Amino acid sequence: MIKLNDEDMREAKKSLKEKGIKPEDVKNLPPIEDICETIPPSSMIEYMKDIVTNKRKIPNEEISTMLANYSFNGKIPKKLGDPGAVIDCNKGMVTFNVDNKEHTVYFPKRIDKKGKMKKFKFGELFKKATTSTGRPSRASTQIRRSYNEDVIAPSFAPEEDHGAPNASSFPCYEFLTNAGLLDDFFTLVNRAGLATYVGDERGQYYRLTKIFVESFKFHNTEYEPTVAFKIYDIPVTMKLEEFCFALGIAPVGTARRIDDNPRDLLELYRGITGDDCRTIQRGKIRNIQLPAIKYFAYYIGTSILGRENTSNISSYHLAFLNVALTGETPYHLGSLIARRLSSRGPIFGGTIASRILTHLDIPLDSNDVPLTPRKLDIAAMKSHHFVTTNSTIDNIVYKMLFADGNEKEIPLPQQGLFNIDRQSWSLTKEVVEEHMKIQEFHQQHDSENAEPSYDYTVTYPDVSSSTYMEPGRPSSYYEDTTSWGPWE
Repeated sequence: MIKLNDEDMREAKKSLKEKGIKPEDVKNLPPIEDICETIPPSSMIEYMKDIVTNKRKIPNEEISTMLANYSFNGKIPKKLGDPGAVIDCNKGMVTFNVDNKEHTVYFPKRIDKKGKMKKFKFGELFKKATTSTGRPSRASTQIRRSYNEDVIAPSFAPEEDHGAPNASSFPCYEFLTNAGLLDDFFTLVNRAGLATYVGDERGQYYRLTKIFVESFKFHNTEYEPTVAFKIYDIPVTMKLEEFCFALGIAPVGTARRIDDNPRDLLELYRGITGDDCRTIQRGKIRNIQLPAIKYFAYYIGTSILGRENTSNISSYHLAFLNVALTGETPYHLGSLIARRLSSRGPIFGGTIASRILTHLDIPLDSNDVPLTPRKLDIAAMKSHHFVTTNSTIDNIVYKMLFADGNEKEIPLPQQGLFNIDRQSWSLTKEVVEEHMKIQEFHQQHDSENAEPSYDYTVTYPDVSSSTYMEPGRPSSYYEDTTSWGPWE
């Protein structure tokens, strides 16, 4: 039974209702062993003990507030005493303190908005006995580790709650320039017909994106595919070709659904990774070897397709890469975006929603909250294991993975090794090591007449070579947008 006075009870119920949290979600918590299934409880306990005993240098007034409003084992502990085995955990927007031994649960009097969570350090806590035997299904919850300034705790996130929308990512030109990838990246962008889309870094907004993504539907009829969505409270239906025009993407290629494991895309994946896998579903973006192609794949994932888990690669990813690398347009990129939006997954659709808003000439809600812009800069590339953790913008070290699982660190830029037009899209470890030996030799010997100390060299085919392959020409649809005809 929750013991609150009438005023506190009314406030708690109101907060729960506003956040869409059901009372049973609060009551039916699993034991702490289930909560910490993937995280050692001992680590969590020690961390929380350090906080309460002031090893984390928390201001005294905050500790006093915390200790004055709840008790352990029926008594109020000393100000800096050890309260016992306690950890902090979340379910939705509600924070709980859980006693590992007695399964005693504490929860805050109010539920703060996400924007205020950093200011809400401890709050006023109330005691509740967990006598209920009901537990949420493990299959219906996913355990993840969340971090903030003071607490490391397991969080409960029901699968149907996708939370707030996130901003789409933009390419970072400083990173691309210093890594020597700018020209190759925009070669891929232009071949895929995404130059207008990529170059339009417009603002993104919370309510606009959330309503747009949650209401989006794709009706792929045989003769006239359409999309339907809401811009704020305005319902909109438009043809797929108009949707493509609004995004600046050519409406060409087949709009049919891509099979789970199409042969051409599987062969493409093998060609850019050197991995002889049997299914795309097991593919990882980190396996892509050439940095410009890998960076382009991350951009597609975090901006256009809006995948939250950007470690995996999909057939949609490869369809975009196929157009960018070959210039051929067998897949309708607009339909791929529409299908991804209609899945209502944790998509970053801020840029798409903003472009549609402008295309329809609908005014922006003055009360809408801007989303924080995101860049695929060196910090983002570290989080994706694209570069080493000690890399700086002036000293970029690329992490290249080979098919056998071995990894090699390579300083960027390396134009002679990673040129996407003159080199295979996957490299063997032997070729990379030979190239790096030549680079090291030239760095150590300034004389042009000096000879290498080893008995082999590596040469790469030039334009006149019989082994040189011309890059695929982009479709004429991308060169002349006035030629974009009606849907056929």
